[in-house]
Amino acid sequence: MRIFDVAVVGLGPAGRALASRLSSRGASVLAIDPRPDAVWTPTYGVWAPELGDAPPGVVRSLIRAPEIRAHGHHVLPRPYAVLNNSALQSALPLSGVEIRAQRLSDEDVRALRSTARVVVDARGARPAGDGSGAGDPAPAQTAYGIVVGAPEAAPALDGAEGLLMDWRTDWAEPGAVRGPATFLYAIPLGDGTVLLEETCLAAAPGLPIEELRARLRRRLLARGVAVAAIDDPIDREVVRIPMRGRGRPGPEGVLTVGVAGRGGNVVTGYSVAHSLLTADAVAQRIVTGLDEGTVPQRLDPPGPADLLREAGLRALLRLDVPGTLDLFDAFGRLPGERQRAFWSRASGAGGMAGAMWGMFARMPVRSKLELARATLGR
Repeated sequence: MRIFDVAVVGLGPAGRALASRLSSRGASVLAIDPRPDAVWTPTYGVWAPELGDAPPGVVRSLIRAPEIRAHGHHVLPRPYAVLNNSALQSALPLSGVEIRAQRLSDEDVRALRSTARVVVDARGARPAGDGSGAGDPAPAQTAYGIVVGAPEAAPALDGAEGLLMDWRTDWAEPGAVRGPATFLYAIPLGDGTVLLEETCLAAAPGLPIEELRARLRRRLLARGVAVAAIDDPIDREVVRIPMRGRGRPGPEGVLTVGVAGRGGNVVTGYSVAHSLLTADAVAQRIVTGLDEGTVPQRLDPPGPADLLREAGLRALLRLDVPGTLDLFDAFGRLPGERQRAFWSRASGAGGMAGAMWGMFARMPVRSKLELARATLGR
């Protein structure tokens, strides 16, 4: 029986990027996924500077002046890119990788240790059957979106090139603004269409999709979007992102990457850019470990900045609607470098602390007290 250097289970962005980089370094790689040839379907957005030297075709749409809206309008100082999933997959070739189409349980993944010297779990946050559906009490980001033509979407964009977060409360019925707060993510897709998505950044359990659908409909009708475009869109999208990744240890003796491990940024839910940016370094660590007989026991150990991100997640889960709007209004007034530190999964404790203090200092007194209660309370 052939023994591989590395077995990578799961060919989403984290798994495919790692398998591609490992193979390019000469490692023998086995990759296993239920549908290895499928094109990824989620809409992946990243900050354009984080793409580095990626081929131009990887960018499906570029929003040069994305905005956050709460009480005010805030133009963010970095362009935002929507990825072309097919082109991104082509830019991460699997030539030389042995590929098997198969769905594995935790026990199956553990058993791969007899097939490969290193086994990496990249299956995502929770494999099917592990409580990832409605009612899961773990913190989750959920969203419901529709794709409509650019002319139909214009009233929702309200003059913006793209809305990264629009926290205004026209999702609510008059006199019924109750939490958790949600925002409109309104992003042109580069083909004459726009994704209009109602998003709950974090709730425990995740806000139900039906509630998000109802909020999106109320918001879009309030802005003058045509009923026909809302009820008969070009496409629909449903999102669920467990904020803490897997939320429990992976199979014994198996390394984890992406949201199969600790996940992305527990405040924002972002994970794809971090997985792409770190794949090269992670592959090098594994190959070096194989050569030296010192394979790492963990690829992504927590650090001091993660304690601050956990505090930020607690705040998001507990803030009321006015406090949430004040928080992101304050974020919009941060200097660009502080904003980057808050969004980035790679930021150190100093950068995170500076961003969080800057937001706190820019909030009104009432919301400062609310934020302190939400962050520090039981």
